[in-house]
Amino acid sequence: MARVRVHFSKTGLACFTAHVDLPMMFSRAARRAKLRPEMTQGFSPHARLALCPPLPVGVIALSEPADFWFDEWKDDSLAVWNEHLPNGIKITDAKLEGSGEEWRSLNKLCAAAEYRIEPLQSTAPEIIASSTESALASREALLGVSVEEGCAVISSNDLERCGPSFMVKNLIAAEIISGWSDLLITRTTVGAWNDKENKVIAIF
Repeated sequence: MARVRVHFSKTGLACFTAHVDLPMMFSRAARRAKLRPEMTQGFSPHARLALCPPLPVGVIALSEPADFWFDEWKDDSLAVWNEHLPNGIKITDAKLEGSGEEWRSLNKLCAAAEYRIEPLQSTAPEIIASSTESALASREALLGVSVEEGCAVISSNDLERCGPSFMVKNLIAAEIISGWSDLLITRTTVGAWNDKENKVIAIF
């Protein structure tokens, strides 16, 4: 049995793929690539895997971690698997860890994330950054904030409660935007916060 930790991107129209649909999508692509996923036990067996905290539909993802278990993993497995994934979904790298029992679970490792929030209307990114900074700080979830290349760059923890949905609801309540269509949101990194480098470090 081989445990493989990957990072994948979800771009273009694929960003509208719901989180609950990802396990089936990856599993079907793996089977078409002649990979043999390890199956769970019980009345309804399914491919064993673990994904990072979910994203709302429409949010772009550039480096999402996930764990998969296979009967075996070969040198060409990643390339063949990618050939069977839909457009916009790509596994960017993979690390084989064998049984990998020493690995910590993704739920414990995914403690922080970085988001780029780009306004699609006339709203200044500085206003978005300031409002989001205050909202996250009130929940003690703010790790970093800046404005770069016309985007508000936000780093936060508490990914379940203080993710993109929370940020968008705050901006709507503050009457800064009218809805999701006013923004392009990208989650660039998921991992651990590094105080020395002052940024989110991807897990592997």
